[in-house]
This record gives sequence, structure tokens and C-alpha cells, in this order.
Amino acid sequence: MANRRKEERVIERNNASIQPFYARKAIGINAHTHDISLSGARIYTKELFDVGSFIKIQIELSGTKELIALDGQVKWLNIQESENSFELGVEFRHKISNSVLSLLKHIYQRDSGIPSSVA
Repeated sequence: MANRRKEERVIERNNASIQPFYARKAIGINAHTHDISLSGARIYTKELFDVGSFIKIQIELSGTKELIALDGQVKWLNIQESENSFELGVEFRHKISNSVLSLLKHIYQRDSGIPSSVA
């Protein structure tokens, strides 16, 4: 099976909070990432979000403890029956340049810096 990802993912757990994009109340649902990239993340949560739905995400980056806010769309869903949870494939919809910059710093500071094709 070919890798269809747009960006390389970093495997790490980051605490997160998610909610439907059009939610009237700003009450987030506890979640966490399994992996993350500039274009998306695999997120685990106890609440079901339908494929195609738009969500608001707040992620606390594990290395810097920086809190970033992103919008995303659920692209795929796996039900984790044994853990009574859901695994979501989320594609980020970047609108906020500070969030993009924070993700760039967080992901690429581990190795040799930001690659020239991104800088």
C-alpha cells in the first residue's frame, strides 16, 4: 500500500481538545494525538465525529508545551471497540500563520532544522 500522506508524521502523544466546528458552547472533548504532521494528525477520542465533519482542535505540543488552535476535517474513522474509543484521521485547515509556524518549529527542530523546501 502506497503512503498517501502529504507530510512526514512524527509519532508522539500530545494532549488535545476537540469540538464540532459549529458548536455553540466552547466545551472541548478530551483527546490526544498519536502522530502529527504539518498537514494533519491521528487523534484518539471517546466521542464519535463523522467522516467529513469539521472540527476545532487545541493541541498542547509535548516538547514546548505551546498550545495551538487549528481547524480540521475528519477524513477517516476507525472504531476502537476494545478501548471504547475512536481513532480519527484529521486533515488540518490552516488559517492561522502562528499555528503553522509553531508546528514547523515543533516538528523540524528535532532534526537538522526546517527543510529548504518549506522555508
